[in-house]
Amino acid sequence: MPVVTLSDFRALDIAPSEIESDSGGFGLIRGNTNFFATEEDQTLNTTMLGQQVAIQAVPVQWTWDYGDGSEQLSNPYPGGPQVEFNQETTTSHIYEDTGQYPVGLTTSYRGQFSVNDGPWIAIPGTAEIPSEPVTADIWRSKSKNVAEDCHENPQGWACGNPFVDG
Repeated sequence: MPVVTLSDFRALDIAPSEIESDSGGFGLIRGNTNFFATEEDQTLNTTMLGQQVAIQAVPVQWTWDYGDGSEQLSNPYPGGPQVEFNQETTTSHIYEDTGQYPVGLTTSYRGQFSVNDGPWIAIPGTAEIPSEPVTADIWRSKSKNVAEDCHENPQGWACGNPFVDG
């Protein structure tokens, strides 16, 4: 009977999780920028020693690298969208500086296999599959209080066209 080893499992073409973001990767300095991952079990079928073998790869852990030198975050959940802007989630991150940061993700998959539709047999260990990085573009925002009447002074700050000509 065929046996699928950890090295066999790691050599499979397991698809990586995709990194998603509520705001397309844009965030505000010192605000919660939320990233989350796709979660999908995968079944790969092959023939070994003349036997039909099904191998399942099940995601069990997501390890985030937010690209700013902070400690990586390992999480047993892929995360999900924020309910409202700047809400903390299990996979959100706060950047302390503006800039562009490469956000990386490694998904750990556990495996199991079945020969000829028989019982599932666990494969000891995990396969770590890196995702294609995305960019976090972190901006600074400014707010100003205005106590000017735009009817009296239409040229005053914050009066007229809100877009600055370059």
